[in-house]
Amino acid sequence: MLVWACIAPHGGELIPELADGDLARMQATRRAMEELGARCLAARPETLVVLTPHGVEVESYLTVAIAPMAVGELDGPEGRSVSAAFPMDVELAAALVEAVSARSVPVAPLVVTTGDGKPLPVFPLDFGALVPLWFLGARWLQPPAIVVVAPSRALPRRQLVACGEAVVEAAVRSGRRVAIVCSADLGHGHRADGPYGYSPASATHDRAFCRAIRENALHRLLHWREDWIERAMPDGFWSTLVLHGALRASPLQPELVSYEAPTYFGMACAAFEPPVKA
Repeated sequence: MLVWACIAPHGGELIPELADGDLARMQATRRAMEELGARCLAARPETLVVLTPHGVEVESYLTVAIAPMAVGELDGPEGRSVSAAFPMDVELAAALVEAVSARSVPVAPLVVTTGDGKPLPVFPLDFGALVPLWFLGARWLQPPAIVVVAPSRALPRRQLVACGEAVVEAAVRSGRRVAIVCSADLGHGHRADGPYGYSPASATHDRAFCRAIRENALHRLLHWREDWIERAMPDGFWSTLVLHGALRASPLQPELVSYEAPTYFGMACAAFEPPVKA
């Protein structure tokens, strides 16, 4: 069953060891990420399904990693680095592949192999997965199992929603307590000196995105204009549509925990939790 979900950014500076001494710049989001981590731990998930926009993308496919373990490492300034390792829920991953395929959505199981074609026991975590996981499980006494999913930006929006529905179906069939971590940064054009330049669409996109969270209306993303999304330059739009599909089949309620754009890209933290009983 789906017990918890969140939207979490993946800026590397959120991890203090990678912040190059400037802890103030992303402090509001860092505190929100710590809050998300505490809430996720309280929900007691057995497996986290991580939706990453920076994983191995196969055009017009959903990819699902298959391996016993996942390991990631990120380098920071002055030789500092962080690393984490997680067991992978191979059974749930296989069930997800089956559930996605049953919805006629192209899906590709990912198995890392050696040069001679032998499968490796370790799947490499990209920064889009590792940064949120640093706050959501990496430092728990017992790290949760994970499933790593990467949706292609070329998939039709309705198919991305169907992938989210498949996550919930696979979770129910497994009998596990499952949480979804939707890794998503928002508009990447907030500053003229950023790598993508300035685009006013980034600010309007981010306001609309945060409003959709607060009003429990992620379905609005299905109708946003493609040219507007391109000008806004988010990287989490497609992962969020997968999350929307999962939330359609669950009673989880949203809370926007934080939003800021301290650099060229926007970052939102949101939690989706069971309604409070009266």
